[in-house]
Amino acid sequence: MNKSFPLALALAFGALLISTNLSHAQTAIAKQAAAKAEAALAKIKKACAADINSFCSKVTPGEGRLALCMLAHEDQVSDGCFSTVFDVADNIDLALSNISRAADVCGEEIDKHCAAVEPGEGRIAQCLIDKESQLASACRAEVAGVKARFAK
Repeated sequence: MNKSFPLALALAFGALLISTNLSHAQTAIAKQAAAKAEAALAKIKKACAADINSFCSKVTPGEGRLALCMLAHEDQVSDGCFSTVFDVADNIDLALSNISRAADVCGEEIDKHCAAVEPGEGRIAQCLIDKESQLASACRAEVAGVKARFAK
């Protein structure tokens, strides 16, 4: 695999930050992103429960302490936990890549249609979705792709 366990674990636990930051989100796309992040975390928690219990049961959760504990024991992590963390990290990496590409393709459209929208919590993405019929074809295609991926 081309990623190290620390990087994969960091991306996977980044899902926790995403879900925490979006848990009060009002936009539909942000709610979908939060639900996906929560599902990813549930998958990790299930696959890594025995490892967390074995190696990190005395660690108080929060502020990255569990992730750091798991990193300290990366050479002892079960294959199931290890592969689940990598799978989740790959999905997060793909999602971030898709969002970055959409931002690049839709830069002018964001400036034109969403300049007054405060960034964060999916508001720019929701603005593009709301203005989809007014977008240039390349941006409209990216927005449709992002919507489809989050709907899965």
